Amino acid sequence: MTIISVDKTAFASELNAWRVPMNYVLAFVSKNTEKAGRVLLHPFFFNDTEHLTNPRHWLAINAAMWCAAYREAENKEAQIEALASLRTLFYIAGGLGQGEIKALIQEWWRQTYPLHKVPAPNHSAVTNTPTFH
Repeated sequence: MTIISVDKTAFASELNAWRVPMNYVLAFVSKNTEKAGRVLLHPFFFNDTEHLTNPRHWLAINAAMWCAAYREAENKEAQIEALASLRTLFYIAGGLGQGEIKALIQEWWRQTYPLHKVPAPNHSAVTNTPTFH
């Protein structure tokens, strides 16, 4: 197994597209690992600041991370892992009342459908479903 990471330049581009303020970007990167032009997820990352508390920005950072991970995915398993992470953020955003983030993930999903062929976040990419006896 490898640590999940993304190219720093590609991630920066995603963060810009998701309109994440620089102070949130710097906090996120500093709480993870930056190495050889990549941002690696820390296993125990959490926001322990007292001033960076906007849920919209934290959801956007995570969406940007997983969009970048999806773009870099080199096999179907990595693609499914990234899609599942984006699906989770989609439903968390809805539960937290972050409609903008939910709508942006839904639009990303729609635009990338030709690549992943999963019609919506409530559909599974798993092709073999278990049978119950």
